[in-house]
Amino acid sequence: MRKILFVSSAPLSLETFDGKEQRALSILKSLSKKNKIDIACIDQDLKISKKKISFCNEENRFAINFLSRLINTFFSLLKIKPLQNGYFYSKEMANFVQDNKDNYDTIIFHLIRCSQYLPSEFRGKTILEMTDLLSVSYGQIIKKLSIINPLKYLYILEKFLIRKYERDISNQFDRVVFISRKELFEARKFIDKKKISIIENLFKVEKNIYKFKKKNNKVIFLGDINYLPNKLACYNFSKNIMSELLKIYPKIEFHIVGKVNFLNKIRLSFYPGVKVHGPINNLKSIFINSICGICNVEIATGLQNKILSYMSFGIPVITSKESYSKEYFKNKKDLFVFSNAKDLIKKLLLLKRNKKLSERLSKNSYDLLKKSFSESQIRYKYEKLMR
Repeated sequence: MRKILFVSSAPLSLETFDGKEQRALSILKSLSKKNKIDIACIDQDLKISKKKISFCNEENRFAINFLSRLINTFFSLLKIKPLQNGYFYSKEMANFVQDNKDNYDTIIFHLIRCSQYLPSEFRGKTILEMTDLLSVSYGQIIKKLSIINPLKYLYILEKFLIRKYERDISNQFDRVVFISRKELFEARKFIDKKKISIIENLFKVEKNIYKFKKKNNKVIFLGDINYLPNKLACYNFSKNIMSELLKIYPKIEFHIVGKVNFLNKIRLSFYPGVKVHGPINNLKSIFINSICGICNVEIATGLQNKILSYMSFGIPVITSKESYSKEYFKNKKDLFVFSNAKDLIKKLLLLKRNKKLSERLSKNSYDLLKKSFSESQIRYKYEKLMR
């Protein structure tokens, strides 16, 4: 039995809709069956009691007040380091990891921002759960933002800093883990290819609840709506796609499920046919009577967790070409891939009207998920990294 420390920039929650947090939770839960898991994480409010993660041996949380975040972010910029490094830096957590490193066989660092906590002279295995290249993701965001949007220039700065940092820090780890092969070409330009590992998301397969019915009227979107790519996708569908669908099927509804701030919830709810739920634990209740789940994000890297969530219940999926992972799924066999707004509407109407096609996509994707994203398979890959 190994002792593993997982270092994160946020407390892990069983109720999360963040894809990267969901991935971390599922992998840690699987690893806990044969290993002892401790967590060290940043928590902005230690006063709020949080439900203990059952498979975690010990959770160490470290608070950072807002003033400290601002000061650390400023100094991070002076050092030509990513702004997020400063924003998520805790001296107390850095000291904890350094002082306790010898208690662990393996330390896993969640995302590039936590690589700054890499302790010196650690004799065990170090794993950077990079999942995807942030510099690539930020490049996509920059292209989508208007030149009059101040965020565009913040992302330009952070992309430059992140790109430099990715090249400086990655090879200091024993292993660097990505979700998919999408970014291997870029990653291999600066990371030793022997250090790179591809480990897919581990996903719990639920009961296939999909039933084709003519009265099915729900289009589902899962995700953290405070995350810019998801936010843009929801506004685009609510504003541009729903108006066309309602002309054909007046009872059709767009259901948005996931963390969302008050302002976005109010604004999105004003669009006809749009229902904003916030986080929901029982997804089955939402998925009943659904036509499909969509992943229409145009800013995407790696494998989108929302696609797997839909498939785990047997719900047919329509995804954008940017979110499509052809190494795992086949277009028109396991899911539909759309190229533009007109194509998205066309494919959605096909799933609404065509029973044979909808049921085929549902069955194929459900069976594929059970076969390719099994717990034993993913756990074996991770265990292999730690040897």
